[in-house]
Amino acid sequence: MEKCSLTKIMIVMITILSITSCVVKQSSNVSIPTQPLHYNTALWQGNATEIWDHLQHNSITKLQAINSTTSDADQKAWIELAIISKRNSTNTTALAEELLTWRAHYPTHTANALFPDNTSIRQLQQSSSPKQIALLLPMQGNYAASAQTIRAGFLNAYYATLSKTAKQNIKFYDTTKSKNVELLYQQAITDGADFIIGPLLKENVQQLYKSSMLTSATLALNYTDLSMGSLPTNLYEYGLLPEDEAAELADRATQTGLSHALIIAPANAWGKRLATAFSTRWQSLGGHIQNTWYFSAKTDFNQDITRLLKKNSAGPTNDDQSKQAFDVVFLFGNPQDAHTIIPLLHQYDPGKTPIYSTSTIYSAKTTHDNAIDGVIVCDIPWNMQNTKLQNANEVQTDRLYAVGQDAYLLSQSLSRLKELPNFPIYGTTGALTLSSSHQIHRRLPCMTIHNGLI
Repeated sequence: MEKCSLTKIMIVMITILSITSCVVKQSSNVSIPTQPLHYNTALWQGNATEIWDHLQHNSITKLQAINSTTSDADQKAWIELAIISKRNSTNTTALAEELLTWRAHYPTHTANALFPDNTSIRQLQQSSSPKQIALLLPMQGNYAASAQTIRAGFLNAYYATLSKTAKQNIKFYDTTKSKNVELLYQQAITDGADFIIGPLLKENVQQLYKSSMLTSATLALNYTDLSMGSLPTNLYEYGLLPEDEAAELADRATQTGLSHALIIAPANAWGKRLATAFSTRWQSLGGHIQNTWYFSAKTDFNQDITRLLKKNSAGPTNDDQSKQAFDVVFLFGNPQDAHTIIPLLHQYDPGKTPIYSTSTIYSAKTTHDNAIDGVIVCDIPWNMQNTKLQNANEVQTDRLYAVGQDAYLLSQSLSRLKELPNFPIYGTTGALTLSSSHQIHRRLPCMTIHNGLI
Protein backbone atom coordinates (compact mmCIF):
# COMPACT_ATOMS: atom_id res chain seq x y z
CA MET A 1 0.00 0.00 0.00
CA GLU A 2 2.79 2.41 0.91
CA LYS A 3 4.61 1.74 -2.37
CA CYS A 4 1.42 2.35 -4.35
CA SER A 5 0.73 5.65 -2.58
CA LEU A 6 4.30 6.81 -3.13
CA THR A 7 4.03 6.00 -6.83
CA LYS A 8 0.81 8.01 -7.13
CA ILE A 9 2.42 10.99 -5.40
CA MET A 10 5.40 10.90 -7.78
CA ILE A 11 3.07 10.79 -10.82
CA VAL A 12 1.17 13.82 -9.54
CA MET A 13 4.42 15.76 -8.93
CA ILE A 14 5.74 15.00 -12.44
CA THR A 15 2.42 16.13 -13.94
CA ILE A 16 2.54 19.40 -11.98
CA LEU A 17 6.13 20.05 -13.07
CA SER A 18 5.24 19.42 -16.72
CA ILE A 19 2.30 21.83 -16.54
CA THR A 20 4.44 24.46 -14.79
CA SER A 21 7.17 24.12 -17.41
CA CYS A 22 4.61 24.61 -20.17
CA VAL A 23 3.14 27.70 -18.45
CA VAL A 24 6.61 29.23 -17.99
CA LYS A 25 7.39 28.75 -21.68
CA GLN A 26 4.11 30.35 -22.74
CA SER A 27 4.24 33.26 -20.32
CA SER A 28 7.85 34.15 -21.09
CA ASN A 29 7.21 33.76 -24.82
CA VAL A 30 10.63 32.13 -25.16
CA SER A 31 11.15 29.37 -27.68
CA ILE A 32 13.20 26.60 -26.14
CA PRO A 33 14.60 24.28 -28.82
CA THR A 34 14.18 20.60 -28.16
CA GLN A 35 16.75 19.65 -30.82
CA PRO A 36 20.36 20.79 -31.27
CA LEU A 37 21.03 23.56 -33.78
CA HIS A 38 20.81 22.17 -37.32
CA TYR A 39 24.49 22.72 -38.10
CA ASN A 40 25.40 20.33 -35.31
CA THR A 41 23.99 17.41 -37.27
CA ALA A 42 25.24 18.58 -40.67
CA LEU A 43 28.78 19.05 -39.40
CA TRP A 44 29.29 15.43 -38.51
CA GLN A 45 28.07 13.86 -41.72
CA GLY A 46 30.61 12.19 -44.01
CA ASN A 47 34.10 10.83 -43.56
CA ALA A 48 36.97 12.45 -41.66
CA THR A 49 38.00 14.66 -44.59
CA GLU A 50 34.44 15.90 -45.08
CA ILE A 51 33.95 16.62 -41.37
CA TRP A 52 37.22 18.56 -41.34
CA ASP A 53 36.13 20.56 -44.38
CA HIS A 54 32.80 21.41 -42.72
CA LEU A 55 34.52 22.62 -39.56
CA GLN A 56 37.03 24.80 -41.39
CA HIS A 57 34.22 26.83 -42.94
CA ASN A 58 33.38 28.16 -39.47
CA SER A 59 35.06 30.98 -37.58
CA ILE A 60 36.65 30.44 -34.17
CA THR A 61 33.69 32.22 -32.55
CA LYS A 62 31.20 29.93 -34.25
CA LEU A 63 33.29 26.85 -33.46
CA GLN A 64 33.21 27.83 -29.80
CA ALA A 65 29.43 28.27 -30.01
CA ILE A 66 29.07 24.83 -31.60
CA ASN A 67 31.27 23.37 -28.88
CA SER A 68 28.85 24.62 -26.24
CA THR A 69 25.98 22.72 -27.86
CA THR A 70 27.55 19.25 -27.75
CA SER A 71 28.62 16.93 -24.97
CA ASP A 72 30.05 14.35 -27.36
CA ALA A 73 33.77 13.88 -26.55
CA ASP A 74 34.64 12.93 -30.12
CA GLN A 75 32.99 16.06 -31.51
CA LYS A 76 34.64 18.28 -28.91
CA ALA A 77 38.05 16.91 -29.93
CA TRP A 78 37.27 17.73 -33.58
CA ILE A 79 36.29 21.28 -32.65
CA GLU A 80 39.38 21.76 -30.48
CA LEU A 81 41.60 20.73 -33.41
CA ALA A 82 39.80 23.12 -35.78
CA ILE A 83 40.30 26.00 -33.34
CA ILE A 84 44.01 25.11 -33.04
CA SER A 85 44.29 25.20 -36.83
CA LYS A 86 42.71 28.65 -37.12
CA ARG A 87 44.34 30.19 -34.05
CA ASN A 88 47.88 29.23 -35.12
CA SER A 89 47.40 29.50 -38.86
CA THR A 90 50.29 31.92 -39.38
CA ASN A 91 52.55 30.61 -36.61
CA THR A 92 54.12 27.29 -37.59
CA THR A 93 55.99 26.77 -34.33
CA ALA A 94 52.90 27.29 -32.16
CA LEU A 95 50.79 25.15 -34.49
CA ALA A 96 53.25 22.25 -34.31
CA GLU A 97 53.42 22.47 -30.51
CA GLU A 98 49.62 22.45 -30.10
CA LEU A 99 49.20 19.58 -32.57
CA LEU A 100 51.58 17.47 -30.47
CA THR A 101 49.63 18.35 -27.33
CA TRP A 102 46.29 17.57 -28.99
CA ARG A 103 47.57 14.18 -30.18
CA ALA A 104 48.80 13.35 -26.67
CA HIS A 105 45.27 13.99 -25.36
CA TYR A 106 43.51 12.12 -28.19
CA PRO A 107 45.95 9.46 -29.47
CA THR A 108 43.24 7.26 -31.02
CA HIS A 109 41.06 9.98 -32.52
CA THR A 110 40.21 9.69 -36.24
CA ALA A 111 41.56 13.19 -36.94
CA ASN A 112 45.13 12.05 -36.23
CA ALA A 113 45.18 10.89 -39.85
CA LEU A 114 44.99 14.54 -40.97
CA PHE A 115 48.59 15.31 -39.98
CA PRO A 116 51.90 13.39 -40.06
CA ASP A 117 53.82 11.57 -37.35
CA ASN A 118 55.31 13.38 -34.37
CA THR A 119 58.84 13.30 -35.80
CA SER A 120 57.71 15.34 -38.81
CA ILE A 121 55.81 17.75 -36.57
CA ARG A 122 58.90 18.31 -34.40
CA GLN A 123 60.96 19.03 -37.49
CA LEU A 124 58.49 21.78 -38.37
CA GLN A 125 59.09 23.32 -34.94
CA GLN A 126 62.76 23.62 -35.80
CA SER A 127 62.31 24.97 -39.35
CA SER A 128 63.85 28.39 -39.95
CA SER A 129 62.72 31.33 -42.07
CA PRO A 130 64.67 32.50 -45.15
CA LYS A 131 67.59 34.79 -44.44
CA GLN A 132 67.34 36.70 -47.70
CA ILE A 133 64.27 37.11 -49.93
CA ALA A 134 64.48 38.32 -53.52
CA LEU A 135 61.47 39.74 -55.36
CA LEU A 136 61.52 39.63 -59.16
CA LEU A 137 59.00 42.24 -60.36
CA PRO A 138 58.45 44.50 -63.42
CA MET A 139 59.10 47.85 -61.75
CA GLN A 140 58.74 49.85 -64.99
CA GLY A 141 56.40 49.85 -67.97
CA ASN A 142 52.81 48.64 -68.24
CA TYR A 143 52.92 46.45 -65.14
CA ALA A 144 54.79 48.84 -62.87
CA ALA A 145 51.67 49.87 -60.92
CA SER A 146 50.79 46.23 -60.21
CA ALA A 147 54.36 45.50 -59.14
CA GLN A 148 54.47 48.53 -56.85
CA THR A 149 51.20 47.48 -55.20
CA ILE A 150 52.52 43.95 -54.57
CA ARG A 151 55.77 45.45 -53.24
CA ALA A 152 53.82 47.70 -50.82
CA GLY A 153 51.76 44.78 -49.52
CA PHE A 154 54.85 42.61 -49.10
CA LEU A 155 56.71 45.28 -47.12
CA ASN A 156 53.65 45.94 -44.97
CA ALA A 157 53.57 42.28 -43.93
CA TYR A 158 57.35 42.19 -43.47
CA TYR A 159 57.49 45.19 -41.14
CA ALA A 160 54.42 44.00 -39.23
CA THR A 161 56.29 40.86 -38.14
CA LEU A 162 59.78 42.33 -37.86
CA SER A 163 59.69 42.56 -34.07
CA LYS A 164 58.72 38.87 -33.76
CA THR A 165 61.17 37.30 -36.21
CA ALA A 166 64.86 37.43 -37.01
CA LYS A 167 65.86 40.20 -39.39
CA GLN A 168 65.77 39.24 -43.05
CA ASN A 169 67.41 40.88 -46.04
CA ILE A 170 64.97 41.95 -48.76
CA LYS A 171 66.14 42.72 -52.30
CA PHE A 172 64.16 43.74 -55.38
CA TYR A 173 65.09 42.91 -58.98
CA ASP A 174 63.49 44.63 -61.97
CA THR A 175 62.40 42.17 -64.65
CA THR A 176 61.23 44.86 -67.08
CA LYS A 177 64.29 44.89 -69.33
CA SER A 178 65.46 41.36 -68.67
CA LYS A 179 65.10 39.23 -71.79
CA ASN A 180 66.04 36.13 -69.87
CA VAL A 181 64.58 35.98 -66.36
CA GLU A 182 66.77 32.96 -65.60
CA LEU A 183 69.85 35.20 -65.58
CA LEU A 184 68.16 37.57 -63.12
CA TYR A 185 67.17 34.59 -61.01
CA GLN A 186 70.76 33.36 -60.90
CA GLN A 187 71.92 36.85 -59.97
CA ALA A 188 69.57 36.84 -56.99
CA ILE A 189 70.91 33.44 -55.91
CA THR A 190 74.50 34.67 -56.28
CA ASP A 191 73.59 37.67 -54.11
CA GLY A 192 72.56 35.29 -51.33
CA ALA A 193 68.80 34.81 -51.78
CA ASP A 194 67.45 31.59 -50.30
CA PHE A 195 63.82 32.34 -51.22
CA ILE A 196 62.58 33.90 -54.47
CA ILE A 197 59.20 35.63 -54.97
CA GLY A 198 58.18 36.21 -58.58
CA PRO A 199 58.30 36.71 -61.44
CA LEU A 200 54.88 38.25 -62.03
CA LEU A 201 54.34 38.00 -65.78
CA LYS A 202 53.14 34.71 -67.20
CA GLU A 203 55.81 34.55 -69.91
CA ASN A 204 58.55 34.97 -67.31
CA VAL A 205 57.07 32.25 -65.13
CA GLN A 206 56.99 30.03 -68.19
CA GLN A 207 60.73 30.56 -68.61
CA LEU A 208 61.40 29.38 -65.07
CA TYR A 209 59.01 26.50 -65.56
CA LYS A 210 61.31 25.20 -68.29
CA SER A 211 64.48 25.86 -66.31
CA SER A 212 66.54 23.18 -64.60
CA MET A 213 68.48 25.67 -62.48
CA LEU A 214 65.99 26.39 -59.66
CA THR A 215 68.12 25.81 -56.58
CA SER A 216 66.01 27.76 -54.07
CA ALA A 217 62.32 27.71 -53.21
CA THR A 218 60.57 29.99 -55.69
CA LEU A 219 57.05 31.40 -55.37
CA ALA A 220 55.93 32.60 -58.82
CA LEU A 221 53.11 35.16 -58.79
CA ASN A 222 51.30 33.70 -61.77
CA TYR A 223 50.24 30.36 -63.15
CA THR A 224 51.48 28.35 -66.10
CA ASP A 225 49.75 25.75 -68.21
CA LEU A 226 50.52 22.42 -66.55
CA SER A 227 49.46 20.35 -69.55
CA MET A 228 53.13 19.69 -70.27
CA GLY A 229 53.76 18.13 -66.86
CA SER A 230 54.32 18.99 -63.20
CA LEU A 231 56.27 21.97 -61.90
CA PRO A 232 59.97 21.67 -61.01
CA THR A 233 60.73 20.66 -57.43
CA ASN A 234 61.46 24.16 -56.13
CA LEU A 235 58.85 26.08 -58.14
CA TYR A 236 55.45 26.99 -56.66
CA GLU A 237 52.70 29.13 -58.16
CA TYR A 238 50.45 31.60 -56.37
CA GLY A 239 48.07 34.37 -57.39
CA LEU A 240 44.43 35.35 -57.71
CA LEU A 241 43.42 32.35 -59.78
CA PRO A 242 39.78 32.98 -60.86
CA GLU A 243 39.06 29.25 -60.87
CA ASP A 244 39.32 29.36 -57.07
CA GLU A 245 36.30 31.67 -56.96
CA ALA A 246 34.36 29.45 -59.37
CA ALA A 247 35.08 26.40 -57.21
CA GLU A 248 34.00 28.22 -54.05
CA LEU A 249 30.73 29.30 -55.68
CA ALA A 250 29.99 25.69 -56.57
CA ASP A 251 30.81 24.48 -53.05
CA ARG A 252 28.69 27.10 -51.31
CA ALA A 253 25.63 26.67 -53.54
CA THR A 254 25.79 22.90 -53.11
CA GLN A 255 25.90 23.29 -49.33
CA THR A 256 22.59 25.19 -49.42
CA GLY A 257 20.89 22.37 -51.30
CA LEU A 258 20.91 23.89 -54.80
CA SER A 259 21.55 21.47 -57.64
CA HIS A 260 20.29 22.68 -61.05
CA ALA A 261 22.37 25.52 -62.49
CA LEU A 262 21.96 28.08 -65.24
CA ILE A 263 25.36 29.49 -66.27
CA ILE A 264 25.64 32.94 -67.88
CA ALA A 265 29.08 34.00 -69.13
CA PRO A 266 30.71 36.18 -71.80
CA ALA A 267 31.53 34.50 -75.09
CA ASN A 268 35.28 35.07 -74.76
CA ALA A 269 38.24 33.00 -73.59
CA TRP A 270 37.90 34.16 -69.98
CA GLY A 271 34.17 33.43 -69.82
CA LYS A 272 34.49 29.99 -71.35
CA ARG A 273 37.42 29.18 -69.07
CA LEU A 274 35.42 30.08 -65.96
CA ALA A 275 32.26 28.35 -67.14
CA THR A 276 34.25 25.19 -67.82
CA ALA A 277 36.02 25.30 -64.45
CA PHE A 278 32.75 25.87 -62.64
CA SER A 279 30.91 23.13 -64.56
CA THR A 280 33.62 20.60 -63.74
CA ARG A 281 33.43 21.37 -60.03
CA TRP A 282 29.64 21.60 -59.95
CA GLN A 283 29.14 18.24 -61.62
CA SER A 284 31.77 16.60 -59.41
CA LEU A 285 29.57 17.64 -56.46
CA GLY A 286 26.51 16.03 -58.02
CA GLY A 287 25.06 19.19 -59.55
CA HIS A 288 23.38 19.45 -62.95
CA ILE A 289 23.96 22.07 -65.67
CA GLN A 290 20.55 22.98 -67.10
CA ASN A 291 21.89 25.47 -69.62
CA THR A 292 25.01 27.52 -70.39
CA TRP A 293 24.31 30.81 -72.14
CA TYR A 294 27.13 32.90 -73.60
CA PHE A 295 26.58 36.58 -74.42
CA SER A 296 28.53 39.09 -76.50
CA ALA A 297 28.51 42.81 -77.31
CA LYS A 298 25.87 42.14 -79.98
CA THR A 299 23.49 40.34 -77.61
CA ASP A 300 19.96 41.73 -77.22
CA PHE A 301 19.82 41.14 -73.47
CA ASN A 302 16.19 42.09 -72.98
CA GLN A 303 14.93 39.72 -75.64
CA ASP A 304 17.41 36.89 -75.11
CA ILE A 305 17.14 36.74 -71.32
CA THR A 306 13.36 36.67 -71.56
CA ARG A 307 13.61 33.76 -73.96
CA LEU A 308 16.26 32.06 -71.82
CA LEU A 309 14.21 32.22 -68.63
CA LYS A 310 11.03 31.03 -70.31
CA LYS A 311 12.86 28.10 -71.85
CA ASN A 312 14.42 27.10 -68.54
CA SER A 313 11.56 27.84 -66.17
CA ALA A 314 9.78 25.08 -64.27
CA GLY A 315 6.38 25.67 -65.78
CA PRO A 316 3.49 23.22 -65.43
CA THR A 317 3.05 22.87 -69.20
CA ASN A 318 4.92 19.67 -70.00
CA ASP A 319 7.53 17.25 -68.77
CA ASP A 320 10.24 18.41 -71.18
CA GLN A 321 10.00 21.96 -69.89
CA SER A 322 10.11 21.02 -66.20
CA LYS A 323 13.18 18.88 -66.84
CA GLN A 324 15.03 22.08 -67.81
CA ALA A 325 14.18 23.92 -64.57
CA PHE A 326 17.02 25.64 -62.70
CA ASP A 327 17.20 26.64 -59.05
CA VAL A 328 20.34 28.81 -59.16
CA VAL A 329 22.06 31.19 -61.58
CA PHE A 330 25.84 31.55 -61.87
CA LEU A 331 26.93 34.74 -63.56
CA PHE A 332 30.45 35.44 -64.81
CA GLY A 333 31.19 38.93 -66.13
CA ASN A 334 32.30 42.48 -65.39
CA PRO A 335 30.38 45.27 -63.60
CA GLN A 336 28.82 46.51 -66.85
CA ASP A 337 27.59 43.02 -67.69
CA ALA A 338 26.17 42.61 -64.20
CA HIS A 339 24.34 45.93 -64.26
CA THR A 340 22.63 44.91 -67.48
CA ILE A 341 21.86 41.26 -66.74
CA ILE A 342 20.95 41.14 -63.04
CA PRO A 343 18.03 43.65 -63.13
CA LEU A 344 16.60 41.69 -66.08
CA LEU A 345 16.94 38.43 -64.17
CA HIS A 346 15.07 39.97 -61.26
CA GLN A 347 12.44 41.45 -63.57
CA TYR A 348 11.63 38.22 -65.35
CA ASP A 349 12.16 35.92 -62.40
CA PRO A 350 9.66 36.90 -59.69
CA GLY A 351 10.67 33.82 -57.72
CA LYS A 352 14.03 35.48 -57.03
CA THR A 353 16.21 32.52 -57.90
CA PRO A 354 19.54 32.97 -56.04
CA ILE A 355 22.33 34.46 -58.15
CA TYR A 356 26.00 33.65 -57.47
CA SER A 357 28.89 35.46 -59.11
CA THR A 358 32.62 36.10 -58.97
CA SER A 359 34.02 39.30 -57.47
CA THR A 360 34.58 40.72 -60.97
CA ILE A 361 30.98 42.00 -61.12
CA TYR A 362 31.44 44.77 -58.57
CA SER A 363 33.89 47.49 -57.65
CA ALA A 364 34.90 48.14 -54.06
CA LYS A 365 34.85 51.87 -54.90
CA THR A 366 31.14 51.87 -55.77
CA THR A 367 28.60 52.49 -53.03
CA HIS A 368 24.81 52.91 -52.81
CA ASP A 369 24.37 50.97 -56.03
CA ASN A 370 21.51 48.53 -55.59
CA ALA A 371 21.39 47.23 -59.19
CA ILE A 372 23.31 44.12 -58.17
CA ASP A 373 22.02 43.82 -54.61
CA GLY A 374 21.25 40.32 -53.39
CA VAL A 375 23.93 38.62 -55.48
CA ILE A 376 26.21 36.25 -53.55
CA VAL A 377 29.92 36.65 -54.27
CA CYS A 378 33.03 34.95 -52.97
CA ASP A 379 35.96 37.33 -52.52
CA ILE A 380 39.22 37.67 -50.65
CA PRO A 381 38.96 38.49 -46.91
CA TRP A 382 41.11 41.61 -47.41
CA ASN A 383 38.57 43.16 -49.77
CA MET A 384 35.73 42.40 -47.38
CA GLN A 385 37.64 44.03 -44.52
CA ASN A 386 38.33 47.13 -46.61
CA THR A 387 34.62 47.86 -47.00
CA LYS A 388 34.66 48.70 -43.29
CA LEU A 389 37.81 50.87 -43.39
CA GLN A 390 37.42 54.63 -43.54
CA ASN A 391 41.01 55.69 -44.25
CA ALA A 392 42.29 52.98 -46.60
CA ASN A 393 44.08 54.45 -49.62
CA GLU A 394 43.76 53.25 -53.20
CA VAL A 395 46.84 51.02 -53.02
CA GLN A 396 45.70 49.31 -49.82
CA THR A 397 42.28 48.46 -51.27
CA ASP A 398 43.81 46.82 -54.34
CA ARG A 399 43.65 43.02 -54.35
CA LEU A 400 47.31 42.87 -55.39
CA TYR A 401 48.24 44.54 -52.11
CA ALA A 402 46.82 41.47 -50.38
CA VAL A 403 48.79 39.25 -52.78
CA GLY A 404 51.97 40.98 -51.61
CA GLN A 405 51.03 40.43 -47.98
CA ASP A 406 50.38 36.73 -48.46
CA ALA A 407 53.49 36.32 -50.62
CA TYR A 408 55.53 37.30 -47.58
CA LEU A 409 53.45 34.99 -45.38
CA LEU A 410 54.06 32.09 -47.75
CA SER A 411 57.79 32.77 -47.81
CA GLN A 412 57.78 32.07 -44.07
CA SER A 413 55.44 29.07 -44.09
CA LEU A 414 55.70 27.22 -47.39
CA SER A 415 57.35 24.17 -45.79
CA ARG A 416 54.47 24.02 -43.33
CA LEU A 417 51.92 23.79 -46.18
CA LYS A 418 53.85 20.88 -47.65
CA GLU A 419 53.91 18.96 -44.37
CA LEU A 420 50.39 19.94 -43.24
CA PRO A 421 48.26 20.16 -46.39
CA ASN A 422 45.04 19.87 -44.34
CA PHE A 423 45.88 22.94 -42.25
CA PRO A 424 45.43 26.12 -44.35
CA ILE A 425 47.20 29.40 -43.82
CA TYR A 426 44.44 31.97 -43.28
CA GLY A 427 45.78 34.93 -45.21
CA THR A 428 44.35 38.13 -46.63
CA THR A 429 43.60 36.45 -49.98
CA GLY A 430 41.84 33.44 -48.45
CA ALA A 431 42.56 30.14 -46.75
CA LEU A 432 45.72 29.05 -48.56
CA THR A 433 46.41 25.41 -49.37
CA LEU A 434 49.05 23.70 -51.49
CA SER A 435 48.06 21.19 -54.16
CA SER A 436 50.14 18.22 -55.23
CA SER A 437 50.92 20.12 -58.44
CA HIS A 438 52.70 22.87 -56.41
CA GLN A 439 49.93 25.43 -56.94
CA ILE A 440 48.60 27.54 -54.07
CA HIS A 441 44.80 27.56 -54.00
CA ARG A 442 42.47 29.77 -52.00
CA ARG A 443 39.26 29.01 -50.14
CA LEU A 444 37.17 32.17 -49.90
CA PRO A 445 34.42 33.63 -47.72
CA CYS A 446 31.12 34.40 -49.48
CA MET A 447 28.85 37.34 -48.78
CA THR A 448 25.79 39.07 -50.23
CA ILE A 449 26.05 42.41 -52.03
CA HIS A 450 24.15 45.29 -50.40
CA ASN A 451 24.27 48.88 -51.68
CA GLY A 452 26.90 47.83 -54.17
CA LEU A 453 29.26 46.43 -51.53
CA ILE A 454 29.76 43.04 -49.91
